[in-house]
Amino acid sequence: MGKQKAIFLDLFGTLIHDHGAMDNVDSIRFKDKSIDALKKLQEHGYIAFLSVCRIDMPIPERSYLEDVQSYVMEKLLLNGIEDSSIYFVSYVQPQRVELHPLTLDVIGSLEKEHNLKLSSCVLVGDIMKDIKVGKKAGVKTALLSSPDDTPMEVDDEWVEPDMIGDNLYEIADELVCD
Repeated sequence: MGKQKAIFLDLFGTLIHDHGAMDNVDSIRFKDKSIDALKKLQEHGYIAFLSVCRIDMPIPERSYLEDVQSYVMEKLLLNGIEDSSIYFVSYVQPQRVELHPLTLDVIGSLEKEHNLKLSSCVLVGDIMKDIKVGKKAGVKTALLSSPDDTPMEVDDEWVEPDMIGDNLYEIADELVCD
């Protein structure tokens, strides 16, 4: 079997709006065409790795994490995305909670576990920390540049991403056209 291609993203600021709401699942709003983007990528053989936490951010309450994971998966399935193409990197299950932001170590573990071809993978981020992790991991990087992303977040020094787009759908379009 050939190597798998994948997209890595944390939920907040890439798939769903990030407005600092970390306590109420009712406030979750998917970004425009983000579900369509995942569907398009799935149709072109990508699997998606989603994290419900970020590097250097406070960890939300367990009940909220459970609700977010359930809500997101339900919406994706209802919109025709197969559960076999979606993996949560952060596990919130009755017996345990494992929070894994998308780090170099996590991407390395996923590479081995899922037979990934890192040169065919992309990390989509909304802050420069995301792009730096992707570069170190050897995957393509894509920066979402929408002005409503990560309000009040101050990025440190610039690292040139491989792609820049206003939304996830633009990134998906560029990936499947390559």
